[in-house]
Amino acid sequence: MTGKDPVLNRRITSIFLSEFETFKRNFALLPSSTDLDQFQFLLHKIRPSLVIFELDNLIKKYEEFLDVKKTGGTILENDPVFLETIDQTDEKLQMVKEFLNSLP
Repeated sequence: MTGKDPVLNRRITSIFLSEFETFKRNFALLPSSTDLDQFQFLLHKIRPSLVIFELDNLIKKYEEFLDVKKTGGTILENDPVFLETIDQTDEKLQMVKEFLNSLP
């Protein structure tokens, strides 16, 4: 997609990393959040990048938690599935950082 242009790859990855970190911070606050529109917007915004970076398996998990909140359900901050999703997000963030550092 980028013609293997290292400068462009680095720039795109840096932007994605920044957006992904912002998304993760908002996701971590989801149990107490009342601004579901903002979270939904951030998920919509980052979705194509998650697919491009082959992290689309997380999208379904994020959507499931969003659906719980939208239907009036409660997400406990210590919910094992919620915490596991945060851990998986952290792992994927680390992968993207490593990829960025590996670029020439």
